[in-house]
Parts: sequence; structure tokens; C-alpha cells
Amino acid sequence: MIKAISTDIDGTITYPDRRLHEEALKAIRLAESLGVKVMLVTGNTAGFAMGASILIGTSGPIIAEDGGVIADSKGDNRVYLGDMGETAILWSELKKRYPQAEMSYTMKYGERKAGLVLRRTVTVEVVRAIIEELGLNLVAVDSGFAIHVKQPWVNKGTGIKRACEILGIKPSEVAHIGDGENDLDAFSVVGYRVAVAQAPESLKAKADYITKKPYGEGGAEGILHILEKFGYI
Repeated sequence: MIKAISTDIDGTITYPDRRLHEEALKAIRLAESLGVKVMLVTGNTAGFAMGASILIGTSGPIIAEDGGVIADSKGDNRVYLGDMGETAILWSELKKRYPQAEMSYTMKYGERKAGLVLRRTVTVEVVRAIIEELGLNLVAVDSGFAIHVKQPWVNKGTGIKRACEILGIKPSEVAHIGDGENDLDAFSVVGYRVAVAQAPESLKAKADYITKKPYGEGGAEGILHILEKFGYI
């Protein structure tokens, strides 16, 4: 039985320009009204996730920075599963070779605690090649909106596991909805998997259900599908 839904934010419950989609908002609030806790899982910061949780109305834990930071829906009782690791070494070398490389604005203002986020002015393949060359204990994942560089054990799957401890449920009792490569780790631990229509083929191949509609409409479709499949509506 599915007892909670975890969902990515950008591209999954939003329009392509990252505005929250109204249909996704309605679906999330329906799930919450039926007693299904919704957890926001994002590569963005804990502050961003906390604000989104309050505005949207989710009651499950927030999983931020790709699983590096877990907190309750108000942003309290934070647990950090990672730190900045060797990202400073990577950034120094990357900037030397590729002057066009840019950090995300949350990096510039010191809001991130568990990894480096880069704008897509360089490719994930370039970043991975430098990590390998320097022998750094880091991984790089392209979310479709940014490149996330983190320690290998920091991912959405480990974040969901820790969030389930807070809720007192098993990861197998969670359904996850996502649209990016960084959702693969979440898919590896949950009991049911939904890929939004514009997701890469690597994610669709692991999904139990692929939505017909993309972006926020697809996220809403995925939530309603889960609620119907597991007998809530």
C-alpha cells in the first residue's frame, strides 16, 4: 500500500518556466486531504523547499539539495547527509578550463550545504571528465535545469529513506514522481515509480507508469493515477 507520495518540483509540478502548475497544486492538495502525505524532493535548497511546502500545503518532510538535506515541512529538525566535499577543487579547475562556467545563484550566496550546482553553460560530460581526471570523490548529474555535483552517497534515494524514518513508513510505501536523471536514485528505493512525459528514456525505462502529459499537467496526472491505483479515489 502506498502511504506517501514524493515528487520532484521543477518540471514535474511546474510549467517549463518553473511556475507552479495549477493542476498539480490541486492534485497535491487532494492527496493531502485524503491522508496521503506529499514530500517535496528537489535539487534546490532547503529554504526554497520549505517555502514551496508552506505555499503548496504539503505535510511530508522536505528533501532538498538532491537528498543532501532533510527536514520537516517547516524546515526544522534538519539532517545533513553530505557536505561540500571536494567541490572547491573541481570548481577551481573547471573555471580555469571553461571561463563560461557559472554557479547557480544559490551557490553565490552561500545557501547550499551539500554540493555544487552549475548552470548548463558547460555539459555534464565535461564535468564528469574533470572529476575522473582529478580522482575526486564526486558525481555529477544533469537534472534538466542544472548540473548537480555531490558526494556519491547524496541522492534523492538516500534522502527519501531518511524522510521515511521521520514518517515511520517504509520506502516501499512511497510513490515517487520525477522527470530527470537525478530521480533514478529515488526510483531505486520506492515502491511505485512515475515518470513525467518529457523525462529522459533512462528514467522512463524504470517507471511503472509514464504520464501522457508533460510538466505540471503530467505531475497532476501522475498523482491522480497513484491515488486511483491504490484505492484513494
